[in-house]
Amino acid sequence: MELILAPNPLHDQPQTLNINKVATLIGENGSGKSTILQSIFSEGLNGGGHAHLRTVCFSSGQNESFSKHFNEHVKKIRRRGKSMVLSSFYYDKTWSKLLVFLATALVRDGKTRTFLLEKGYAKESQDINRDDISSKLSFSFRVDRRYAQRVQDALKKEEVGEKGTLRQTPFYRSLESFVEELIDREYLFEEKLSTKTIELSSYDLLSVKFARINPDEDLDEVDFGDDPSISFLTQAVNGNFINKRSFKLKLLGNIELDDLSDGEYQLLFLYALIDLFDAPNTLFLFDEADSHLHYKNVEKLWSLLHSIQGHAITTTHLLDSISAKENRIEHLKVVEHGRINEDNKIKQLISRLSVLSRAKSVEFEVCGKLPNIALLDDYNDWIIFTKLASRAGLDVNRLATVHAMKKSSSYASANETFGKGKIDWLHGLSKIESPLVTTKIFLICDRDEAALDWNAANGVQVNGQVYRDLLNAIQWPRGTNVSPYLLAWKRREIKNYLLSYTALSHHNVLAAINNPDIAQRNHLQPNNPSDNDDIRRLNAKSVIDPLLNTEGIGLDTDKLQAYIDLIPPAEISEDITNMYNFIIGKL
Repeated sequence: MELILAPNPLHDQPQTLNINKVATLIGENGSGKSTILQSIFSEGLNGGGHAHLRTVCFSSGQNESFSKHFNEHVKKIRRRGKSMVLSSFYYDKTWSKLLVFLATALVRDGKTRTFLLEKGYAKESQDINRDDISSKLSFSFRVDRRYAQRVQDALKKEEVGEKGTLRQTPFYRSLESFVEELIDREYLFEEKLSTKTIELSSYDLLSVKFARINPDEDLDEVDFGDDPSISFLTQAVNGNFINKRSFKLKLLGNIELDDLSDGEYQLLFLYALIDLFDAPNTLFLFDEADSHLHYKNVEKLWSLLHSIQGHAITTTHLLDSISAKENRIEHLKVVEHGRINEDNKIKQLISRLSVLSRAKSVEFEVCGKLPNIALLDDYNDWIIFTKLASRAGLDVNRLATVHAMKKSSSYASANETFGKGKIDWLHGLSKIESPLVTTKIFLICDRDEAALDWNAANGVQVNGQVYRDLLNAIQWPRGTNVSPYLLAWKRREIKNYLLSYTALSHHNVLAAINNPDIAQRNHLQPNNPSDNDDIRRLNAKSVIDPLLNTEGIGLDTDKLQAYIDLIPPAEISEDITNMYNFIIGKL
């Protein structure tokens, strides 16, 4: 699903969020994760671009911004004098007892009922109905004098033939049946109904004739297909008929919901929200819903979210959530200053994990979600490579499934095994506990001073029994099929492929390369890639870096693109094409 996000206080431009069932927002404190959720929720409340969706919002703590916007909206609805099923709703934990009760009472095979039965907190009837016969919800209920007077006013209007009065609304019809069945059969709304404490069982709930919206009636209401008891009780709370703070939920054996652990309590609440409101047009907004949860319950949460009919946007700080097997890389969204930043996502994600404990293992678990990985000495190496490939006329979109990771080759001397750092990293990846979806890993190394033998058939793969033995020694998890490839540039490093007669001439620095230290026959020539040993072994950073870098940024991609645009395709080395062809040939 594609969602257009309105500007938010931290980012003043609209942006697009692609949701593959679940989108999980990750970022530092203050990065704008909750701000994005709040902007989506406000759009839903105000009937903005998400009018086709019903947004259900939950925060693990008291989020003043959510509650403020929602309460203001409810007040507007009350002033209109008509009942309304809300298209957007915010729930905090004060709603938990009502929603857990409704979920176990109404959804026999839902997650809520199943959890209560498994834990021994509920008991079902033995008949075909399988009612929850143990859960009891108590609360205080009243009808105030103002509402009773409105009912009497409606009666007078009906006597003179007026239609569509308060008494015709589904809420009133439900209220009338609720009071008659459970409180006082003689009450006629002629005066206030003083506060009474009610204990509600699932049987009591089912005995009330809750009214559904009649589409033929001209009422200011929206029907989202919810059970009418949910609509009635929700509106009764917001209409001051029910005191939300008075809710108590007793489970089997007189255990109260409050007696459960924080983790069980929160998981039940989330189960209830999904049992009651999940539908193809529902968008759940969960702000740190995984807080307080034991890691086993974290696993249950993500399994649940990825199985819903609707969609969910979540925020998290938990490493267990980031590394959850259900959260593939496309589900993780890095947030910076209120903006979802998909640029160099892996780089951004790993950098944020680097400050956390257990970061190394989580790095492997995150990378294990990537189908194809390229390990390079620097993230910029992949940027330079793909831009050169594009300039050479190659379709770099075919490389979109390859994710670049920075990992040093650790080659410092002839006594050290070439590519050792990258190969060691593969051993770490092979030991992850989460499912490994990776199938192809390209270890692309700077040659530096190494004397190497390349495969003559492809020009990029490093030959040598010692390297084959090292790669074959990695014990990949059973059932996986991971193919690593040790590759290297024939030139010293990727920046050597930016040595172009035309581009350097444009910047008046050609003489820094074409100097007496290089045999004249090996000088850079126009419309020639200059693939010779002198050019290959040069350390060209001192010439190239000033043309591409910006102080405080490092490699400036705009400067890089402008420089590469100056390079004629004929001056780009065949090594670039060979590396491209090798990678896409394995995908």
